Amino acid sequence: MSSREPFYITWRKELSPDNLCAGIFVYGEQAAWARRLLRETAAAVRENEQNLELRTFFLFDRNWAEILDEALVRDMFLRNTRRIFAVYFLEPEDDDPQSAEKAWRQLVSPYEDEIARYFASPPEGVSLVIVYAGRLRKGNSLLDFFTRLKNSSGGALRLLEMKTPWESEMVAWVQDEIRKRGRRTSPQAIARLLEVVGSDLVLLENEMEKLALYVGEKGVIGEEEVLTVCGFQRTDDRFALEEALESGSLEEALRLHARFMADQPDAQEVLNYFSSISRFIISLARARYEVVEKKVPVREVFRKLHPQISENWSLFDRKLSAFTSCLKSFTKKELDDLVRDLGKLDLRLKLTELDPGILIETFLIKFFQLRDKGRAGV
Repeated sequence: MSSREPFYITWRKELSPDNLCAGIFVYGEQAAWARRLLRETAAAVRENEQNLELRTFFLFDRNWAEILDEALVRDMFLRNTRRIFAVYFLEPEDDDPQSAEKAWRQLVSPYEDEIARYFASPPEGVSLVIVYAGRLRKGNSLLDFFTRLKNSSGGALRLLEMKTPWESEMVAWVQDEIRKRGRRTSPQAIARLLEVVGSDLVLLENEMEKLALYVGEKGVIGEEEVLTVCGFQRTDDRFALEEALESGSLEEALRLHARFMADQPDAQEVLNYFSSISRFIISLARARYEVVEKKVPVREVFRKLHPQISENWSLFDRKLSAFTSCLKSFTKKELDDLVRDLGKLDLRLKLTELDPGILIETFLIKFFQLRDKGRAGV
């Protein structure tokens, strides 16, 4: 890790009441974490018996004219109270590249003049923290507006981009957070946590809180605990089986399958288990269509399938390589046949008394025969 200040210390300083000016526009993949930081700093200020009011506004509920009017009106009973107005955009949809432009047109453009006038002569004792929880690239109308406003406001407005930290920084942060909760962990467990949960800091904090409670007095968080607590209804066996389908061996897949069936799962558990296999294979078929027919780069397809994995991590490249190799192992016809087989198998699992373990095992054997035959020529 570099010698520069850790991201979580820098961001806490930037959003602390002592450092806030009249306004700050916060954006980036991790900007949603700003809400938690603001709550933490406000609570710390109140513990020191200082007067601070933190108010929250959502732009789908209140418009800029209403928010700015409230910021400009000084309550006589709050003369010595610092006020922070946190203004949030709707979180953008991952699959909509125009989310930011829509936010600009619908929520900012109609009030452009009012916002500019406010920052030309902002009131004392009030800080606007404006949060857009999504990536903004240069040339985007929303980012361009606040950049122009920053340049013309004479220091009244700042910009803060909260990008996803580098992998080494995230590992260090997770270690620190787990240590704060009085628990211990290992590099392998942290790697698994980041793989399962992803890079979202808000989600990671929630999952670490759950893990700390789950292990209790044991005090040690291992890979098994991560998969049990953070697998989002996905068991250790199912998660490992998906990895085996992508880059493992038939022997490994059959071992995991046998272990799952040995626990005598009920009918719904078997269907959920089968659904996880189906989702993986259907995603391969869709990916092949996009890559071969629509000429979409494999990296872009993989990124959409795994939005929780940050591109600047080694994990992303490792998983991308495994996914690409698996994708190249099948022809279009083979994947189409496998998808049809999934439909037939789904009906058999639901409508017949045949042993579900044997039915799924037969399908796994066929999958690996096709995959490994294809890999011989890769």
